[in-house]
Amino acid sequence: MTEARRVYHVWFSTKERRPILDGEVGNDVRISFAEIAKRTSIGLLEFEFAIDHVHILLEISSDKSLSSVMHQLKGASAHAIFLKYPDMRLDTRALWQKGYGFRSIAPSEVTGLRYYIRTQSKRPIRRE
Repeated sequence: MTEARRVYHVWFSTKERRPILDGEVGNDVRISFAEIAKRTSIGLLEFEFAIDHVHILLEISSDKSLSSVMHQLKGASAHAIFLKYPDMRLDTRALWQKGYGFRSIAPSEVTGLRYYIRTQSKRPIRRE
């Protein structure tokens, strides 16, 4: 019997929408996300950053909750970034905003959503 898996589109921003996800910091967050996903069996199907927010398409097994997966991704990535950039911790005290937005994704939506996420960095940042 195959394990039931769920797919989610998740988005969240940096604390206070600080524009810190470019250059070396953004690259280190990418590496951290990939390492955490591999270590914890989270399926990162697609992810992309704008300068101040993240979009992720992830697949998780039915025995994991989305909240625990997001706690792992956000918490462990912030920890890794603050270890490498200790001055950033003094400046921001938190890397990510509290919470996140999400929606469940049907199999028929995965291809279109992959494209949407992959092209995030090409879109202008909206300020409301």
